Amino acid sequence: MRATWKGSISFGLVSVPVKMYPATVMREIKFKLLHSRDGGRIRYRKVCEKCGREIPENEIVKGYQISKNEYVILTDEDFEKIPLKSMKNIEIRQFFDPAELNFVYYHGFYYLAPDKGGEKAYYLLKEAMKETSSMALGKLGMRGKENLVALKAFDGGILLARLHYIDEIRNPAEIPGWGQSIRVSDEELELAKKLVIAMKKPLRLEEYKDEYKEALTKLIEAKLAGKEVKITEEAEAVESIMDALKASLESIENP
Repeated sequence: MRATWKGSISFGLVSVPVKMYPATVMREIKFKLLHSRDGGRIRYRKVCEKCGREIPENEIVKGYQISKNEYVILTDEDFEKIPLKSMKNIEIRQFFDPAELNFVYYHGFYYLAPDKGGEKAYYLLKEAMKETSSMALGKLGMRGKENLVALKAFDGGILLARLHYIDEIRNPAEIPGWGQSIRVSDEELELAKKLVIAMKKPLRLEEYKDEYKEALTKLIEAKLAGKEVKITEEAEAVESIMDALKASLESIENP
């Protein structure tokens, strides 16, 4: 597997050479866009608004708009001049308690593996975080951005999570209906709590699978076989929240 990034982790005066690999694999079914009349592929092309030509990658530059039709042009060479230590080194700024980091900040995960010569320092960092129940906070320059990152001992190695900066998180108070206080009866709340407790169990993610993907696969196979597929699912009518809570609790207690 090819590494996404190669550099080092530094904490104090200790440097750990590492390689970074994606922690997730996208498994969704992908489709091509086609013209419904003749089946021709629909493609997206980068066309210049002025000359109307399709432009190759080597003629495309990035421009920061300062006013209408006025841009500051930046080339790859300009970006390389930015003096960021984090492009090749994840400097750990602090360690912290994992409970302090709300999951709304997480944004993508990667595995960090020791590079040649860094095995001992890597192991020491991993074990120190594990035995102190700590995570590390640092910065990583990648894909045109300096990312805030968190490191954690995970399943025999070190997991890196990209984080959102605090100014990238929308204030939930801006969301319509957020934070409303609704009057409910004590009986309704008690039933809801009983339902939560009845459904609570140890988390086993291996029990869950993408049912939509499975149904989509069957649909494609049926289309290939020339069959007409019709899938219907009727929801049971529920008269009230109380009825729904009672019915749900009963179905769990008496499966």
